[in-house]
Amino acid sequence: MSCEVLHLLRRYLGEYVNDLSLETLRISVWQGDVVLKDLKLKAEALNSLNLPVAVKAGFVGTITLKVPWKSLGNEPVIVLIDRVIVLAHPTPDGRKLKEEDREKLFVAKIQQIEEAEAATLEAISGSNLENPPPGNSWLGSLIATIIGNLKITISNVHIRYEDCFSNPGHPFSFGVTLAKLAAVTMDEQGNETFDTSGALDKLRKSLQLERLAMYHDSDNLPWKIDKKWEDLSPKEWIEVWLICGIIISFTYPQSGSLPVLSWRRTALRFIVMFEAQVFEDGINEPAADNEVVSMWAMNRNYLVSPINGVLKYHRLGNQERKNPDIPFEKASLVLSDVALTITEAQYHDWIKLLEVFSRYMAYVEISHLRPVVPVSKESYVLWWRYAAMAALHQRKMCYRFSWDQIRHMCQLRRRYIHLYASMLQQSSRVVNIEIREVEKALDSKVILLWRLLAHAKLESVKSKEAAEQRRLHKKSWFTLGRTQSEDASDGDAFDGSQLTEERLSKEEWRAINKLLTYQPNEDLMSHSGKDMQNMIRFFVTVSISRAAARIININQTEIVCGRFEQLHVSTKFKHRNTHCDVTLRFYGVSAPEGSLAQSVCSEQKVNALTANFVHSPVGENVDWRLSATISPCIVTVISLILEGKGDSKVYINVEMDIFTCTTHLDLGLVSLTIDSVY
Repeated sequence: MSCEVLHLLRRYLGEYVNDLSLETLRISVWQGDVVLKDLKLKAEALNSLNLPVAVKAGFVGTITLKVPWKSLGNEPVIVLIDRVIVLAHPTPDGRKLKEEDREKLFVAKIQQIEEAEAATLEAISGSNLENPPPGNSWLGSLIATIIGNLKITISNVHIRYEDCFSNPGHPFSFGVTLAKLAAVTMDEQGNETFDTSGALDKLRKSLQLERLAMYHDSDNLPWKIDKKWEDLSPKEWIEVWLICGIIISFTYPQSGSLPVLSWRRTALRFIVMFEAQVFEDGINEPAADNEVVSMWAMNRNYLVSPINGVLKYHRLGNQERKNPDIPFEKASLVLSDVALTITEAQYHDWIKLLEVFSRYMAYVEISHLRPVVPVSKESYVLWWRYAAMAALHQRKMCYRFSWDQIRHMCQLRRRYIHLYASMLQQSSRVVNIEIREVEKALDSKVILLWRLLAHAKLESVKSKEAAEQRRLHKKSWFTLGRTQSEDASDGDAFDGSQLTEERLSKEEWRAINKLLTYQPNEDLMSHSGKDMQNMIRFFVTVSISRAAARIININQTEIVCGRFEQLHVSTKFKHRNTHCDVTLRFYGVSAPEGSLAQSVCSEQKVNALTANFVHSPVGENVDWRLSATISPCIVTVISLILEGKGDSKVYINVEMDIFTCTTHLDLGLVSLTIDSVY
């Protein structure tokens, strides 16, 4: 059993972690616990981001899977992931990619294509299986119940990025910390429960978020240690934290004092407690008497201060979608306090970093055109050709649509579809070298489209074979005189002709259209046209109790601060239009000189702002409609008067009464209408 579990773990986690072996795997069959400890992350763990970022060091403390075998189907399967630390850094200059780096980029590209291909085929096959076979109904129901009630908890996450190259002369680092993220199944009252009635058909989930934060430290050197980061073992991380600024005095006992064995036990308990304390420093809520501050949290400047929130999601089952006034899917997000702070130095760092990412993305698109030889007098022809082709590729010149290019692409498409369809028919699914060579020169979207065409071609061949079998079965009395060798030769000729014909038949076009025009919400078409216009497909609400945003200059002086309270946004996504309602209880803007603008509550209007936005309103000849009501607001205008060497400030208060305005957009023309003024 351990070997089978290890094989599955290597299949799904082997891309991200190293050292998946029986030594790191702990299995308790009776209790249903699968525990993985101290897993080191691979440098390629972030390749799926398609960014010039690599993992310098990192590990996952524990991954625990609890399966209640004795009560499977009545108790949830629990997945616990604790202590995820990632230290990332920029990869070397993309213009000097090695051959293995090119291969890694290509592997990541193929992986994304395969995931998109599998997701599309799975969605289509799922839509076709309206009535599952009776023999698999119990097993399918059990699997759906287990997946629908899966309980996942991720805790103590710290992802840090250090960069000394994007902004030369100004090294910086930023990171994301998360104390806890827990997803559970809930009932109508919001309590945790176990649902056995179609857990995948209808979902009711709750996602709890604790202390999600993002920090950015400008002009901050990367952490340095005596050992290479990639050579660190998870047990050495506590030593790293000690090196990174923790000064502690714990000496060996003198003769005649505490016994050595007792001292070792005390030291071990202290180290375990100290490790947890240092790890949680800056992630969990700090204690009032916590005097030990590690360098992980020392002088930390938060872009986004720790946020707590709850996300609830509810999806109706297919049999419950009868009332168009009840949303088919509903999500609500509630956040407590949100605080954003950005400094001038942080702004410059982000601009430089985004420029690096932009250059990298532009380079990746043409990396397959770049010569593998260095720049020299002997290779200048290759480099000039690369420069011309790169410029044409980036500007999307019409050279692609020349007749020679069109003929070449058509031939390449036919060849690729034939090769890929032949590969799909093989049991081993060995990838042809010619397929990989073609894929290196094509865009991901083109490869995905051609693969779907190959699947459609195979489906057409199978349908033709089934039709031929039915025809032969009906006319079996007529074919009794034919020999088996003749039938076999006809069948071989038929199979070969299906994959080599160049033109698409009507059946192939139907299969292609079925693949390319698939809509995940085709069940909604069963409603009438009137119900389709009024039905609410998605209903999303966002509530924020308090929020503030500050801008700080290079001298650490606050320039402006904006804040608001009780923001509530609700959006209804219907079939052809979108309705959005916004209410705001209070808002204000301040500067070092004082308040600049502030809303005032009144008896007539409790909310400082009430707005309604409708995109494509039904029955109106407009693209969108916006209505807004603003309560009284006090605006302070500060004017600086210079007289000789001195200066003075004049404050002017302007009170704005309640007014309601409606804005329409009709064929590009904007008209502003003031409905009422009080």
